[in-house]
Amino acid sequence: FPAPNLPEGFYEDELLTRRDLVWLTTSENERIPACYVRAKSSPALRPLTILYSHGNAEDLALHLDYIDSLAQKTGSDVFSYEYVGYSMSKLEGREPSEAACIRSIDAAWRYLVDEQKIPPQRIVIFGRSIGSGPSVDLASRDTVENSAFSPLDVAGILLQSPLESGARAVFGHVISCIGQCLDIFKNYEKIEKIRAPVAIMHGTTDQVVPVHNGKALYEQLQKPFKPLWIDGRGHNDMPEDVCLNYAADFLRHCSASLNKESYE
Repeated sequence: FPAPNLPEGFYEDELLTRRDLVWLTTSENERIPACYVRAKSSPALRPLTILYSHGNAEDLALHLDYIDSLAQKTGSDVFSYEYVGYSMSKLEGREPSEAACIRSIDAAWRYLVDEQKIPPQRIVIFGRSIGSGPSVDLASRDTVENSAFSPLDVAGILLQSPLESGARAVFGHVISCIGQCLDIFKNYEKIEKIRAPVAIMHGTTDQVVPVHNGKALYEQLQKPFKPLWIDGRGHNDMPEDVCLNYAADFLRHCSASLNKESYE
């Protein structure tokens, strides 16, 4: 978990000045920041909400421009939360871990569905890179502690450069099997439990999380959406406009499916 090591002044300037900043509390009483970007849509239209989990070597303050663009391009609200042990949480002395990431996304889930009263059917879970770990974990579970709503009922799941697991992303299948008890974010054990449509995009020359991770996960899906394999692109050079267009297409698909179900 190589969380960025930035001075407190950076977060005071970039993050704490945001009007859409909110604070969450995990089940272990850990405080984490989040940003709730609202789409500029017609008041008569209720947009979907994207629950976004960021990649490993970044934090909430480093992708603010991206979530603003994501909301604008998709016409959806975007709720991006921080992991325990990253940004402001790191400055408070917290340590990141797989369990801490799960506690963080659970806190974000409770905020959206239990506090903000957003139906799960209007939420799309989006995870990038290591963010696919908490995203898949949440979307594969029937319950969340202290929540009245099930993540199995979300509108969809969008994954960018997802990993099969921490070990498989780095070492491949053989080593991950040998060290299974030490492996983290075992998406390959969970993703087949997801009932909602799942969209996957991945660069074909990714050297950080090789594309075989995304393709292996795709083969396990109950409801696959047409994947996007971007030729000649790696982990950090996937064209943002192409990725945003794909996200927008998937959000339209989720919205259309939701509207169809409401009429049946």
